[in-house]
Amino acid sequence: MSFLDTLTAWGALAALLQFGIVLSVIIRVVLTRHPPGSSFAWILLTTLLPYVGFLLYLAFGERPVGRLRAKRLRDAAERRGHLAQHKLTPLGPLPSRLVRHRTLLRLAAKLSGMPTATGSTVVLKASSKETIASLHADIAAARHSIDMEFYIWEDGGEVAEISSALIAAARRGVRVRILVDDFGSRIFLRSEARRRLEAEGVAVASALPMKLLQIFGLQRADIRLHRKTVVIDGRVAYTGSFNMIDPKNYAEAKVVGAWVDAMVRVEGPAARLLDAVWRFDWALQPDGDLSDLDRTFETLRTPNTGDAVISTVPSGPYQPGDSNLLLILEAISRAEYTLTITTPYFIPTESVVQALLNAALRGVNVRLIVPERCDNSATGWAMRRYFDDLLQAGVHVLLYQGGLLHTKSIAVDNEFAVFGTLNIDNRSMHLNFELMMVIFDDDFVADLVRLHEEYESRCRELSPEAWRRRPISDRLKEGASYLVSPLL
Repeated sequence: MSFLDTLTAWGALAALLQFGIVLSVIIRVVLTRHPPGSSFAWILLTTLLPYVGFLLYLAFGERPVGRLRAKRLRDAAERRGHLAQHKLTPLGPLPSRLVRHRTLLRLAAKLSGMPTATGSTVVLKASSKETIASLHADIAAARHSIDMEFYIWEDGGEVAEISSALIAAARRGVRVRILVDDFGSRIFLRSEARRRLEAEGVAVASALPMKLLQIFGLQRADIRLHRKTVVIDGRVAYTGSFNMIDPKNYAEAKVVGAWVDAMVRVEGPAARLLDAVWRFDWALQPDGDLSDLDRTFETLRTPNTGDAVISTVPSGPYQPGDSNLLLILEAISRAEYTLTITTPYFIPTESVVQALLNAALRGVNVRLIVPERCDNSATGWAMRRYFDDLLQAGVHVLLYQGGLLHTKSIAVDNEFAVFGTLNIDNRSMHLNFELMMVIFDDDFVADLVRLHEEYESRCRELSPEAWRRRPISDRLKEGASYLVSPLL
């Protein structure tokens, strides 16, 4: 066989291999029921770049969490299942003010597998400074346990004060456990700060560790633990958007400004729900103790501390559906007068866009508050691609200019709030471990509305007419980013 014939044979083999790769990815995408936009993006990428697309699909195309973790998820879910049978709420009818929202509460309980909790106290911590001060005080008062989980933990600045308080708590006999995401907290996990905490008896674990063999087929690389939860003595808990990092101490701060965050402090029966979520996540780790879940709910009687009614809805790749997406759609559909949403990243599903358009068209005052500058330029340009239809329907789009607005919140008709860790994007709604709370409490909702008004005072509202006159170069950037947005 001549050299030319050999080249022809290898070329034919390569073409056949490429055809097999493209065909296998197409079949797998179709059978896996990806969203249409994501399906098209994967098929296009693999057709144009077969080998690259194939490897990327193995790493990021689906959402497996690894065989060991999948088994622990099933075991943990089974053990937690009995929690849904408990009644944290008093027996009897709902308060009259909540009767019209009974189906929302029923949906939240169904999605989460956990009951609605009444008799709780919720306080909005409207800034990182307020959050750190409140956490410091509660840690100093802890007597038995401190359990924390964060996507990002970086020591230094104001966070050093929290680390010192945790060490002091451990020295006086308090059990302290910290769970952080392996990617978001990769610097901390390899730092002297971690070693110092562990030397003082603080347990530190990494969630969803990234390893080469797990990435290719056993565990998707970009599924992350995005929850931010603190539970102290099982009676006080926090959640929201704040990561354990000084808000001015991150790489892009000099460009886009400091992170602007908010948290909620919960006391009473609803704190037990956040405790359940934290213990569920801790039990998923290879060295986690599933019996933790059993001990947690041997006794669920918690004294009432206030009038708040709260449903807690965790979500993640372990669920067949996207729980928090369904919750967001229901919250939007319930708005009759006002609807305000704050999110740092707005790359929604078409169902969310249609829900917002419907709300605006039926006369709801819809206000979307997003940062003017994102820490990811592609995400920022993709986000703007959605503004045309929203502005045309009458949605008020406000660009926050006071830093990187990171608060994830929804206020509906000044009656209830949806608050937590969820960004309005594909990653949060479909991939990551997230947590949202539905909160009925007049004082909390009023405080959140005032916080939204404060944000608005530092915003630039887009004019539909001016937006239509933006440069063609901006439109091209938006369109290109939009095409790859299902993969962001």
